[in-house]
Amino acid sequence: MTTIRGLAATFIVFALVAAGCSAAAGSPPPSVAPSSSTTSPAATMPDDPVAADPQSPAPGGGDPAPGQPTLVLPKPGQKNVHPVGIEQIEARVAGRHVVLNARWWSGVEPCSVLDSVAVKQDGRTFTISVREGSGADGVACIDIAMLKATPIDLGDLDPGTYTIVAGDGGQAPPITVTVG
Repeated sequence: MTTIRGLAATFIVFALVAAGCSAAAGSPPPSVAPSSSTTSPAATMPDDPVAADPQSPAPGGGDPAPGQPTLVLPKPGQKNVHPVGIEQIEARVAGRHVVLNARWWSGVEPCSVLDSVAVKQDGRTFTISVREGSGADGVACIDIAMLKATPIDLGDLDPGTYTIVAGDGGQAPPITVTVG
């Protein structure tokens, strides 16, 4: 009798554990809000390149809409800085002023933090690169990929057509921008 009760109890516990694991596996992962990135009110549409104002708070706070990047701004002074491949470049031209958005896949902060953006101009070609590092030592980093974007302000350009390319092995196709 004791053996049957023990088997029954073991079976019930196993069934409960299996049910809990399968329910957890079907749940979406918890969302991770950007810890200290800020945006300007104009940055509520992450598809549009914007010039971010680091002094203004994030509108509404929280996570971006599904499929939209998290807007991040450079935080110089990170550790183990390395280039990250840009996946997409977008541009907005307002008169002669050009602002880009660079997008890439990366990890979450404090393990993957945008340190700096490099812009190199050679005639009418701009090569842009983003560099990330880590913000803290001894932190356990989870493997969650997130789409990030950062604005890159090229300023006022002379009239003409410019080519924008991703540097440091980025996979983004080159784009052309015409300034009137």
